[in-house]
Amino acid sequence: MLTIHRAIAFKQDIPQKIGIIGDALAPNFNEAFANQVYLLSQALGAPVLTGNNLGLAPLRKIGQYLIVNARFLREKTHIHALSLINGAFFYSFVKLFERQFDIIFLTGGINSGFLAHVNLSKCILILNSMPFSASDEEAKVFMGRFAPRLRGIIAQSQRIKDKLVNLGVERQKVHVVYPWIDLHRFRYSEPPSSEEFRIVFASAPNLEDSQGNIFEAKGISLLLEAFKEFARLRKASLYLLWRGYYNRALVEQIKGLDLESQVKVINEVADMPKLYVQSHITVIPFLNAQWSPEIPLSAVESLACGRPVVTTNVVELAEVVQKYKCGCVVDPIKEKLVAGLVECQTNYGVYQKNCRHVAEKLFSLDLENLRGALINY
Repeated sequence: MLTIHRAIAFKQDIPQKIGIIGDALAPNFNEAFANQVYLLSQALGAPVLTGNNLGLAPLRKIGQYLIVNARFLREKTHIHALSLINGAFFYSFVKLFERQFDIIFLTGGINSGFLAHVNLSKCILILNSMPFSASDEEAKVFMGRFAPRLRGIIAQSQRIKDKLVNLGVERQKVHVVYPWIDLHRFRYSEPPSSEEFRIVFASAPNLEDSQGNIFEAKGISLLLEAFKEFARLRKASLYLLWRGYYNRALVEQIKGLDLESQVKVINEVADMPKLYVQSHITVIPFLNAQWSPEIPLSAVESLACGRPVVTTNVVELAEVVQKYKCGCVVDPIKEKLVAGLVECQTNYGVYQKNCRHVAEKLFSLDLENLRGALINY
């Protein structure tokens, strides 16, 4: 866990001025990746420049954050000129901001729009997913234009590092730092005594992609079908944290499976620590990691609160769950997921007792690890 003394020592060892740039990082404590940036900013005293929809306001200053209105960059509009003007406005702040710092943590994927507009020799790119293969155009552009010029890359899983190295990124340029959460905010609590077994899914799609069905890739159909079978002979409820995309598909499936009374859709800002307190487990039913992180932060938050995780084996999280016996790992098949849910409920105490330890061991903001990454660069 972070302490004032450790943060001061870090700043003394790393005297460079550090800033953070990324999209949708406003500190609202509801988006898990934005929460990571908030902790990093607080620990390092690092200012943050980000873009969010601010309505009619051009700018907003919140503590160390400068938030630029990126409304017309983030929303589809038929008036192309508005996007161009908005982009130029944001770009001017990016260039002014980067001049003030020696090191910039840059958030986003390898296809981030920021990569073409910043001084990459200053930038350490933080990657929480890597769905691209060597044949993908995004990977070719990244390897040709951006990767050689980046100061470094923080990969938030070993699989991400391995993929980058296989693409041709220099191994010494990539440092693995697991995702981190606020262990003071996500505290351990005893599981609820309710006879109803409560399951949480909090990894909903955050966009709709015309090139692929993120709804299916996230395993939502798989989860609903498995839950129906699981709940057929036991009292259970499923809480879906939703982000407003694929609403029609979700409603149709819930109705088609006759699950209206057992599935609770929370399509609004939720108090996540409170939700974990009221639940028993969190489920990660992904079919693949194309639109998802290797280590979903909802699973990490769940573990910190003392709640086991049932996950499919397509993401690196499965290796953590299996190694530390803090949940169940299954193939992305309905029968297997049902069996995993049954197993986790049947032997709940075995898995539940290991959860908090895993979060403290692997998912606190490790300044020593971060220092090593910066020194290596």
